[in-house]
This record gives sequence, C-alpha cells and structure tokens, in this order.
Amino acid sequence: MRASVAELGEALAFSRSGGSIGDLPLHLISSEQMAEDVQDAALAALDDNIAGYCATATIPATRRLLQCEEPVFGPLTASSMLADRSHFRLPPGVLGAEWSLGLLMGDSYPDPHRPATPSLIEEAIIGCVPMITVLGRRVKGVVPLNSWTATADFGLHSASVKGAPVYDRHLADLKGLEVVASMNGAVVGRSRGETVMSDVREAIAHLSLYLARRGRQVPPGNLIAIGGGPLILQAVVGQAFAADFGGLGTVEIVFA
Repeated sequence: MRASVAELGEALAFSRSGGSIGDLPLHLISSEQMAEDVQDAALAALDDNIAGYCATATIPATRRLLQCEEPVFGPLTASSMLADRSHFRLPPGVLGAEWSLGLLMGDSYPDPHRPATPSLIEEAIIGCVPMITVLGRRVKGVVPLNSWTATADFGLHSASVKGAPVYDRHLADLKGLEVVASMNGAVVGRSRGETVMSDVREAIAHLSLYLARRGRQVPPGNLIAIGGGPLILQAVVGQAFAADFGGLGTVEIVFA
C-alpha cells in the first residue's frame, strides 16, 4: 500500500510539472485517508512551497459537476499562484474556472490548543483577496471523478490568479458581498450576499477537519481560497474570465 501511494503521488507530480495527463489508476484509491496520503506524496514529489490551501465543490452546483459529495481540498503551491490579468496557458485536463474568496491569515489556523470555532478563524483573518481558480485533472477521463480521486489529484487545483488584498476585512463584513462572473465582458454567473458567506463558512468548517486530520496549519501570510462558483466550463484560448467582487475589487485571467 505504501509503495502504491508513493508511486501514484510521484506520477501525479510528474504529470503536473510536465503539463501532461497520465494513465494513472486513481480508481484504486479505496478511502479518504488513502486519497489524502496520495495527495501528500504528490506534493512531496512536486517539491514546491505551499502558499495556502484551497477548497472547491463548495456549492451544490459545483459538487454536481465535479461528482463530489462534499467540498474537496488541496494545496496552493507557490508556482501556481499568478498575478491579476495573467495569461494562463491551458494544459490538458482543464475542467474550468471559478471565482474564489481568498482569506489572508494573520495567525496560524487552526490552533491545535483551541477548538476550531467560527470565532477563531475570524480572529485569524486579516484581509480578503479576490481570486479566480482554474481546476483540472492530471489523469485520463476514464478515471472516475469523485471526492477521492479529486482529493488525490491536488484537490483538482491547477492555478489561481489573485487580486490586491483588502486588509481589515472579516467574514462579518461581507454579508452584502455580491460576486459577478463574466467571460469576455458578458455576465455568466452571479452569487449574492448571505448565500456566498454561508457556503464560505461551511467550507471553512470542513477545511478545519481536513487540516486536523493531516496535522497541518495555515501559517500567517498564507491564503485559504474558498471556491464559490459558478464553475465555468468554457475555458477556451483567447477568452478572458473576470470576477467582480464589488468593494473587494476585480480579478481577471486570460486563457492562452
């Protein structure tokens, strides 16, 4: 089992670093624990710094598209973090893009000596960052897409663009947040107010459990990126996907 986990992780890292799709038997993953172990092995083989963690499949519509029963988590690697308005070369296996709310941490989270309550993460957040996250797979389409295979495959994370951080903003300040997603200037999705924050809070609760199982923390200066959707499937070369977060600013990615 350990050998197969290590081999799967190394193969996923090789496919990610090379921008390719591998013929990998992720369907053999038999538990959530094994899926997370494969993710750990892939991250170790990739030899990249962690800039935080991301969550996707946080809303029902995205869960249905990704065939995941609950939110999926993965690392934000330093090399996958791009500046606003970056041109991103679409690799094989891209599933689409979604807007993400980045939570900038001022303290380590979670604190192993305190219960992971909503008030605790409120204390740890020092700002918010508008983001767009590109999701993709490193395996062929014949491999079933589900929570376990998605988790093993870096939580489906391919890249993220981030806008300028807005400091001294906390979750309680974002009740009226509205996010408008557009493709080449045409609105393709809209997320409103308390629904956004409800999904964010639920994803954070799941993330706390994920980090606790792995014995991990998000250190100060790192991000927690919570995908809010909608998942835009039409990722085509030449298109510009933008997300307008109102008072938090706008972020854009151009597919190349």
